[in-house]
Amino acid sequence: MMTKDSLTERQSPTATPLALAGVLGLSLLVCAVAISDQSFWIDECGVAQKAMLPTLKAFWQQISTEGSADLQQPFHHFYAWGWEKVFGIDEFGLRSANIPFLLLGMAVVLFAFRGTPGLLAGMLLAAFTSPFVWYYLNEARPYSVQLCASLIVFSSMFKLSKDQPIRNETSWVWILCSGIVLLAVSGMLAMLWLGAYILAALLATPQSRLKSILARHLFAFALTALLLLGMGMFYLWTLSIGARATAVGGTDLRNFAFIVFEVLGFSGFGPGRLAIRNDGLRAFAPWIHWLALYGLALLAVLFAGLRTVRLTFPARVRWSWLLSFLLVAFFILGVGVVAHFRVLGRHCTPVFPLVLFILGAGASSLWANRRSHSRWATPIFACIAIASCLMVRFNERHSKDDYRSAARVANASLQKGEVVWWSASPEGAIVYGLPLSTNVLPGSALFVANPESGFAAGLPAPSLVVSSKPDVYDAKGALALFLKGGYKPATNFVAFAVWREQGQQEASQTLELSRPPR
Repeated sequence: MMTKDSLTERQSPTATPLALAGVLGLSLLVCAVAISDQSFWIDECGVAQKAMLPTLKAFWQQISTEGSADLQQPFHHFYAWGWEKVFGIDEFGLRSANIPFLLLGMAVVLFAFRGTPGLLAGMLLAAFTSPFVWYYLNEARPYSVQLCASLIVFSSMFKLSKDQPIRNETSWVWILCSGIVLLAVSGMLAMLWLGAYILAALLATPQSRLKSILARHLFAFALTALLLLGMGMFYLWTLSIGARATAVGGTDLRNFAFIVFEVLGFSGFGPGRLAIRNDGLRAFAPWIHWLALYGLALLAVLFAGLRTVRLTFPARVRWSWLLSFLLVAFFILGVGVVAHFRVLGRHCTPVFPLVLFILGAGASSLWANRRSHSRWATPIFACIAIASCLMVRFNERHSKDDYRSAARVANASLQKGEVVWWSASPEGAIVYGLPLSTNVLPGSALFVANPESGFAAGLPAPSLVVSSKPDVYDAKGALALFLKGGYKPATNFVAFAVWREQGQQEASQTLELSRPPR
């Protein structure tokens, strides 16, 4: 088993240009498989629509006035806007903006942990076979940025925490400061998690070591503190002008369970997100045996990792990190409860490096135990985790909201001169070229969002209604009540229902049956 000294850095580093090429090559391979050209889903449509804006002035005007939480993720949206100008707005192109961040994060991990080759191999294995990593690589959202930044912060803190002098200390201090700033600008919640990292480091590091590092690198830390103060003031300003996350759903114990479920990689073997959204705990019943299989393999590695951490680090270090992150976790969950904000796994992305460290330590310690059959728990876990990743990527139940197909059907109906209602993301309509209006205009779909009872009086009856996620766009049920009065489902796409007038639907079916076979 791994001994107390197994996580102590050796003096003969193992990182070479060949090792770096291997890590970057594996990172690119994971990106090539994980990133898809599936339709943007509702949240991605908001990013894509802003990225499409032609000028930086138009971009800032929209993001600063719409009142959404996008303003509290400033770096990623600006980055996506610039990326789109070079690589275009197609789905794979915009999501590929995540690739540089995975490469950077994995490179920093390599150089930080190169003195502990077993732990390094375990962490790389856990990262490349993580469904959590795969899922957010395939999203044009800020979570790959947050993962990269938190990997930089965690890895450089690990490197600088050594009692003995380290080579290139100044470089590692600047790497740490850069990661801190990147994590701070990646999102307001990410900045809270950054507070957990800083608090844990301050509590766990001996005072003599802290004073020594601060004295030698005062300028770097002072500059970083100044930038953090500026970001903190920026986030307070966003709150003062009303920027908020969409208040859909709330936070309770089920959210905590789903966060653990997602961050630990159960997603691939479980139900899709839409099924969980609609059916709650009942959605898990058909998949319980697969989840149990993954859970057994995970627990073997997780418990081995926790045991290794307990043997390696003193109680002060373990408790400092645990309590710091629990403090921030309870604060964020408390805000979710009070503010009616749904806290999900993606909001806890900066915690993932700690999970990666524990899983890496566990995988390494099990594999190092050559006298026991328990060493095979590592490759078994890796194989099952890869299967979970492939499920997340390719299984239909994990598909994204199909805005592309929904907009195509709505456009086809408009081209026939029909009246179309659109009860879904307006940004999705813009991204996929569907003319949309809040008034009845020829050639445009009517945007219908959370209407009041009786809203349809005086409006021309639609031939086609495209609706998505009623809890977001029909919270009062008025549109659902209207559709009961003569509309039938014509087709379904992921997260969408397409309704057509019953008479028109029957006429369309009759016409289709009367056509001679081709």
